[in-house]
Amino acid sequence: MAILIPSLGFARFDSRGELRLAERLKDFLEENAVVWHNLPVGPLNRHPDFIIVHPASGLLVLEVKDWRLETIVSADKTKVELLTSRGVVRETNPLEQARKYTFEVVRTLERDGQLLFPPGHRYMGRSLLSFGFGAVFTNITRKQFDQTNLKDVFVEHLCVFKDEMTEGADPEEFRSRLWRMVYPRLGEPLSMPQFDRLRALLFPEIRIRQIALPLDDATGVDPADRTLAVMDMHQEQFARSLGEGHRIIRGVAGSGKTLILAFRAEYLARAASKPVLILCYANGIAGRLEDAMQSRGVENRVQVLTFHSWCYRMLRTYGIPAPSERDYPDYAKRLAASVSEVVKAVDEGHIPAEQYDAVLIDEAHDFEPQWLALAAKMVNPRTKALMVVYDDIQAIYKGRERPVWSQLGIEAKGRTTVLKVNYRNTAQIVAFARRFAADVIGAPGITADDEHAILLPEDAGRQGLEPDVRRCVSSTQKLTASPNGFSIGKRPGTSGRRWRVSIRSTGSAGGSRRYSPRMACRSIWPKTIATESRSSGWPCGS
Repeated sequence: MAILIPSLGFARFDSRGELRLAERLKDFLEENAVVWHNLPVGPLNRHPDFIIVHPASGLLVLEVKDWRLETIVSADKTKVELLTSRGVVRETNPLEQARKYTFEVVRTLERDGQLLFPPGHRYMGRSLLSFGFGAVFTNITRKQFDQTNLKDVFVEHLCVFKDEMTEGADPEEFRSRLWRMVYPRLGEPLSMPQFDRLRALLFPEIRIRQIALPLDDATGVDPADRTLAVMDMHQEQFARSLGEGHRIIRGVAGSGKTLILAFRAEYLARAASKPVLILCYANGIAGRLEDAMQSRGVENRVQVLTFHSWCYRMLRTYGIPAPSERDYPDYAKRLAASVSEVVKAVDEGHIPAEQYDAVLIDEAHDFEPQWLALAAKMVNPRTKALMVVYDDIQAIYKGRERPVWSQLGIEAKGRTTVLKVNYRNTAQIVAFARRFAADVIGAPGITADDEHAILLPEDAGRQGLEPDVRRCVSSTQKLTASPNGFSIGKRPGTSGRRWRVSIRSTGSAGGSRRYSPRMACRSIWPKTIATESRSSGWPCGS
């Protein structure tokens, strides 16, 4: 059974014939075949009906036509004239259409250069991937076709007909008929990194390149690492199959929640008539998402703000006085007052609801229920495009009240997805984190001070070094246990509670980069050193 993207229940088909073909492709093709339907392909955003890729058999582009034989007035190798309710109309020959799409893909591979046979090879400069194209006529049988003079226009072995794609058709014969449209393979089947590179070239939006972690070099992604270069198949299928309406995504750290949110924001923005709003809790992720929208070319359609920044913007935009520092000297209370003012203004109609075609919320685990309810009111009821992404384990404020979605105007029943695979870390780091987490917060399925079961990550199969665990009983031992390249020292002129963390860079620029101890512990420690303190639950101390 092949992978169909988007999933069958979420794809939009232009005709019943396309739907029937999608069902046959899904059921009859090999399990390692991938079928993309009606998605923009390559730099020119072409929209072939189907692209099928199999690592060994190659790439096949199919165009589908629901034409009936009696509606074809005339045809040649470039165009077809059809009798319709609007009179005679002219359309492109589907084989010519599929051929152009196919060679656009080949040109994309040639420009990239990485999926071609290398210099010195007998097939130097030619594509590693075999390719072909064809047409599917869902309302014309093979027998009907044989009785016409269309064989010079529609090459027989490049066509599939109605009676050859029925539910009762022989799967092996169906597969053979399709793959005969593809040129013979010249070399070995595509490796998984090559297959993922092909996906990245066909669909640039699935590349994992725009959203870096706080300490990551955003330009330093290794193109040979298939788990970091592109979304995996599950992530891509899920992201393209979200459908309409409210969507709740709960996922472990490193599972691609923010990546999927950015993908979804871009997709919605391109079809939106009103702005799209992304809300976050922290400035860091908001800045990275803003950069991501700019790199995807939708920065004029997508607004990225922290929740409190958005509240202040609403107050300024609609001329409502914001709480002042004089009235609220405490910063946290001043923020809370600004939220209350916005809620009140929306309820009274001074700030209009339904301003956005879509609202997407990242870091929702740090949102108060009242904030989520307010955001839900901002969604256009025609689109109902609300997406909420969260992970309880990553919550900064553990005292936040747990949201009851139905009470907030959020339709979560049957619309919640759980992402368990961590793609960010190696299997060794994930295994260590699971052991550590089980000791601190409990095992999977055990509740942690609320009714929600703990969700612990599964690894994506990436391999690396085992974490170096060093047990320490004092802060002094922690300092002396630090590995090469990672040093912690007291900042001159400060109390013993302030520390300097330096990481010697291995980049071309050399030198050291400084970060806060908390950030260093959270982002660097799992990859280099694990320490344990009898006096602190946080393994690195502060």
